[in-house]
Amino acid sequence: MNDSTDPLAEKHERNREQRRAEIERWVTYIQENPSDVWGPQLNTLIESQLEAARESGVSLAQRERVEEAGREWAKEEREK
Repeated sequence: MNDSTDPLAEKHERNREQRRAEIERWVTYIQENPSDVWGPQLNTLIESQLEAARESGVSLAQRERVEEAGREWAKEEREK
């Protein structure tokens, strides 16, 4: 449901806007700095996310459900 009076929809929209703003900030940062500055930072972030995923105890079936949901979402976004 995407009713604009729905508090959850409003929260999701705020989250989406915040993610977009962060992405735009990152794009600006990488455009203004050489890769030898931001590259190690990005590697550290990715490694920490991978480590957290490894330690999360999420089963393969759960990971596959999340991946499928992501693929479905991406497909819907492309079709808009």
